[in-house]
Parts: sequence; structure tokens; C-alpha cells
Amino acid sequence: MKGLTKAIGAGALLMALGACGQTQTTTQPDSPTNGIAPAGSGGSLRDVPAAQIDASRLPAGYPARVQLDDNGAVLTVQGEEGGCERSSAELTAQDATSVHVLLTRNLADTNRVCTKELRLTQLPVQLDKPLADRKVVLEQRTVRS
Repeated sequence: MKGLTKAIGAGALLMALGACGQTQTTTQPDSPTNGIAPAGSGGSLRDVPAAQIDASRLPAGYPARVQLDDNGAVLTVQGEEGGCERSSAELTAQDATSVHVLLTRNLADTNRVCTKELRLTQLPVQLDKPLADRKVVLEQRTVRS
């Protein structure tokens, strides 16, 4: 009889645990979670063609997405930040053929506990005239504060 009680208890436990693995319904957000509108979504930003972006000075795997507002004079570049780090973008040079943007990753004091999440953020850069067919040159640096 003791064995039967244990078997019934074990079966009930397995059924309860099995219920935890039931399929859950999730919904997708209407907009992307990284804050940058996808190309062709009807938003006010549009992607700059990849052929017009020089990302050779970015670390491997760093996002090289650049978008342009409707008037063509504000670039939005992606930066990575999270935990104890913040990102910023700065227009360092522009001429008739290219626009240079420096992405700075600022690491805060590492003597405190920081989470390791990573999120993409929009970093706007104002140009003095529309981008047109100029090349966008992206560069990244890391500083510690």
C-alpha cells in the first residue's frame, strides 16, 4: 500500500510539472524593441544603403545600421549600451564625399555591480546638409570614466 501511495504521489507531481510546460500564447509588439523602425514600415526613418556605409572601423559584430530622416539631414546610427555603459554619437567631419561619425562607448566605474544586458539605442547626428550620395564612415572607440 505504501508503494501505491508513493506511485500516486509521484504521478500527481509529474502531472503538475507537466502542466508548467504547456504552450503559452505570446504576441509580438507592434514596433521593434530596439526603437529603430524597420525599413519600409512607413515610419519617418529610412535605411541608408549598405553600399553607402563604411563600417570597416567598427569592431566585428557591431551594428552598422544607419537610417536617415525624411529631410535627409539627420542620421540615426545604432549604438550598443547596457548595465554600466552608455553610447553616444558625434559628427567628426563632413565634406562633399563623406560624413564621419564617431560612436563612443563609455564604460562607467567598474568597481560596482553592473548587469550584462545589451540593448541597441538610437543615436541621432545632425548634418549641415542632406546626406544625398555621400558615404557614411563609422568608427567606434571605448572610454572609461
